[in-house]
Amino acid sequence: MKRFISVGVLAAVAILSGCGSNDNNTSHTQSKLRIIHASADAPLVNVNANGTEILNSVNYGEGSQFLTVNAANYAVEVKAQLPDQSLATVLDGDYTLETERSYTAVALGSVADSTLELAIIENADSAIPSGNARIQVLHGSPDVGTVDIYATAPTADIADSAPALTLDYRSNSDQIDLPVGDYRIRITPNGSKTVVYDSGAVPLANGNDLFITAIPNVYAGAASVPVALLVANGERSSLILDANTGADVRVIHEVADAPAVDVFLDGSSTAAVTGLTFSEETGFLTIPAGDHTVTVTAPSVPVTVINNVPVNLEAGAFYSAIAYGSVDATDSADITLGALKEDRRSVATEAKLSVFHASVSAGVVDIYVTADGDIGNAAPSLTGVSLGQGVSGIRLPAGSLFVTVTPTGTKTEAIGPAMITVEAGKVYELIAQDSVGGGAPLGVNAIGF
Repeated sequence: MKRFISVGVLAAVAILSGCGSNDNNTSHTQSKLRIIHASADAPLVNVNANGTEILNSVNYGEGSQFLTVNAANYAVEVKAQLPDQSLATVLDGDYTLETERSYTAVALGSVADSTLELAIIENADSAIPSGNARIQVLHGSPDVGTVDIYATAPTADIADSAPALTLDYRSNSDQIDLPVGDYRIRITPNGSKTVVYDSGAVPLANGNDLFITAIPNVYAGAASVPVALLVANGERSSLILDANTGADVRVIHEVADAPAVDVFLDGSSTAAVTGLTFSEETGFLTIPAGDHTVTVTAPSVPVTVINNVPVNLEAGAFYSAIAYGSVDATDSADITLGALKEDRRSVATEAKLSVFHASVSAGVVDIYVTADGDIGNAAPSLTGVSLGQGVSGIRLPAGSLFVTVTPTGTKTEAIGPAMITVEAGKVYELIAQDSVGGGAPLGVNAIGF
């Protein structure tokens, strides 16, 4: 399957005024600059400095490496990637970068609320004492009020501890040097001991220099946890989710000739899902991250159609678990459990679409998404999609669009053109499927519309 709708990847690139190194040792004429994307409803962004693109396709929850640049004045522009492939300048400003200093520029706030801004945190270059790690913390979650932050030994009870920091939204700590070792970061509302975020044990190694942003939690498996920690170390970034974060999974019945089914996890005799019929989906269920087994039965027959299939669930990830295939022994489409990992972050400037091929009768297909339903001169958005394949995170402009499915390499319409209407900030899923009982007419299961 080839995909022609780009979702982009982080690429820390380019040269500013003749220098593009990320060496931690700046000269007497240089500065260091990095960019962090912490606006939960903003799209992918590019970053320009003095008209030169220095970063491309930075996604939410990502931070760049430090770029070593000449100390100078810079006109900085943050450009949003829109779903029609155009760019829109959403933040800009003129900044003076001084010698032997590092600058962390963090995009904060909300596009939908018109509160998007660029916070600049400046630090003088200085050595980290041997045997220590250095941290600096920014409160970057606009819907979370003042918080207390505890950094303790992993087994410490915060009832007996004072907070290490108290921060309001948009405020940051100084740089703090801590002895190397394992720490546990817990966040509570100001003045409370009720923990709303718990990192679990986190190691700090000698020489670590970490910028930690508390960002809005848009990830799965932790509905009651308002923040995640985005950690930038000067070379790359990573997320620390709450230690108890699981995965959010919904189950979708796409076996056209199968009766209602029950779903069991990990050998349990109690069904996690009961009576799910063709073309139905459950809500999202939070399941602990890690290894599990899935069994699906059709109690009216009775028969086990999927038996102890192993699955691994990533903390913070969303999945559609899609049962597809056919009961009919005369075809080769055995009933199978497919897991589509979904991009479900709401973005204010676009709709998002997931697509999955569950039609036994359709064969390998091309999928078109067009403005008017005319595919005569259009290139497919997805090509060579086989049964059981899917993709998530297709970015669409708000409005009415048409989806058409054809046998691959042809313009013969097997499904559609079907009109869909999508709204910016929402997430949708389309599943190509057979009709009830199997075979034609083929159609789509539209979820979220």
